[in-house]
Amino acid sequence: MSKKVFVICCLLLACFVHQALAQPAGQRPMYTSTWGHLYREAGNSKDLLGVFPTEAPVYLLDSTNTQYKVQVSNGDIGYIDRQPLKSAMFGKRSAGEPKQYFYRGTTDAQCPHFYVQVSQLRVRKAPNTTSTAVRRAGLNEMVCIDYVPLYTDGWVYIGDHFHESPEYIQMKFLGSELTYDKVLREYLAVKGKDQEKELAAVGRLREIGWTKYPKLKQALTYWKESYAQAGIVDPKVDIDFELLLANKFQNELQSEVYAKKLKALNFHFEWKGVSLADGKITDAQMKQLALQRVSEIPDMPECGWEPRYYYKTPNMIVAFEENYKGKVVGTMYKLFFSDGETIVMGNERMDANYAEKDFVNHFGELLSADWISTPHTYYIQNSDAGLFIFRFVDGKLASYECMYYC
Repeated sequence: MSKKVFVICCLLLACFVHQALAQPAGQRPMYTSTWGHLYREAGNSKDLLGVFPTEAPVYLLDSTNTQYKVQVSNGDIGYIDRQPLKSAMFGKRSAGEPKQYFYRGTTDAQCPHFYVQVSQLRVRKAPNTTSTAVRRAGLNEMVCIDYVPLYTDGWVYIGDHFHESPEYIQMKFLGSELTYDKVLREYLAVKGKDQEKELAAVGRLREIGWTKYPKLKQALTYWKESYAQAGIVDPKVDIDFELLLANKFQNELQSEVYAKKLKALNFHFEWKGVSLADGKITDAQMKQLALQRVSEIPDMPECGWEPRYYYKTPNMIVAFEENYKGKVVGTMYKLFFSDGETIVMGNERMDANYAEKDFVNHFGELLSADWISTPHTYYIQNSDAGLFIFRFVDGKLASYECMYYC
């Protein structure tokens, strides 16, 4: 065989393997009607690849009289016992579904899930360690799964349902939910005895503290103490700023008090002398500001919210929908601060020069943050509909957007 032919064959084989591992983005799967095992070979019930729950998504490849050949969410291909396959999910479970693989919470009503057991775990675009890392999963992050590999170093799929934004992690890094008290005990057991283990443990304590606001100040105080004792500076952590946030976040407001405080701020936008109140923006205002009307915005998430049309500039997107009273109203969907755009909240006028520390000091009791995954991004609750999201870069306000719950 010539070298050229050999190379071509290798490329074709690589393409074939890639297709075997990759789910077709956007393609709708079928769903199992009962939990069961994925077998490596047809008719061989002893050679197990993995186990799947009730209503696991599968891609049908072939069938025999007794089995289906399928591809499951992590890319594994094998055989499952023949059963009714459904075209939609109905939230049902079959008898005997093993909880050691598919824990559904204390009420048995959640998706099958596990929790990330390590800090800053790389989430990959494909099920191998050489693929692109798309993000880092936080310690104790809950991830829904629909297939568990039963072999060493197997991968699980944790991305969106139709594989348009795929995400994979290895099953060995998942386990039961971690409690703050458990991580604290692990830290105190090595504190003052082994510096390397102490710094590793206090790093985990800080990370889980960011998921438990009442414990956050204690966790950050221990972190600062341990690093000072070791004489080490972590350039990635501004611990004094995090302690400022902890002081603001530790007292959770009751929902009625929260809503009253937010309403009193008279939250609105100002641009080129026009005041834009969220949920009350009109077509006439958009025409006055010479915004361009468009019928579709790329990457608009489908979340039960279907705006009828949009207006946009290079820095701004306004989405129009019909509300429950039949009125067509506009919502500021995205805003990038670079052309004099301003958000007004109470006495604070916030533009591209507005300081992050001022924002925290003025509105800290209304804020929340997923600090480990997305530092310098803050959330304000929008009643029970969604969130207002503020992002800061280099200490200055960079963007605003809204998000609605699915």
